[in-house]
This record gives sequence, C-alpha cells and structure tokens, in this order.
Amino acid sequence: MLPALETMEQVLFMTIHGGVVLLTLSVFSGLIFVDNFFAQHLLHKAVLSIVALVVFAILLIGRWRMGWRGRKAIHWTLAGYGVLALAYFGSRLILELMLGRQWG
Repeated sequence: MLPALETMEQVLFMTIHGGVVLLTLSVFSGLIFVDNFFAQHLLHKAVLSIVALVVFAILLIGRWRMGWRGRKAIHWTLAGYGVLALAYFGSRLILELMLGRQWG
C-alpha cells in the first residue's frame, strides 16, 4: 500500500527543504515587520523558531555531507519539530510558568 522506504525518505527531505525555505522567509519577515518583540511577548517565539531552523539546517547539512539516514535523521527531524511545536504552542507555557507573566 505504501511506497518504498527510500521514496518516503526522499519525500521527507524534500519536505524539510521546502520547510526550511519557508521558515527562513517567515523568520526574517517577522524580524523586519515586528516593531517591538518585548512589548508583544514574541521574543521566545522568534528564538525558538531560529533554534528549530538551525536544527533543520544541521540535519540537511548532515545528510548532504555525512549521509545521515535512518535513526540519526529521524532524531534530528523530531528534535526540530519538537522545538518548532514548542515555539508555536508553548506561548502560554513560557509566559505563565517560566516568566511569571499573564497572557494579554
């Protein structure tokens, strides 16, 4: 029913390439158009998004230069996704629990 594992791996890395391009564009456009990160409580989102971008870039460079496949590639992919999910969903967690501030 499913395609071959090599085909699925190629699709994964093509998707990650496209995601890195889009994430880079969104991070830099956010840095350009947002006036004050501190007033809008956006600094942690920007930092975590940049960390996720670095993780995905390391993954792509590792695949290109050292041929990372299998478990190593999966671990880097899940780490990048986890950081990106924390950047997106973790606003309340970071603001209320870590910084002691209220939303809004």
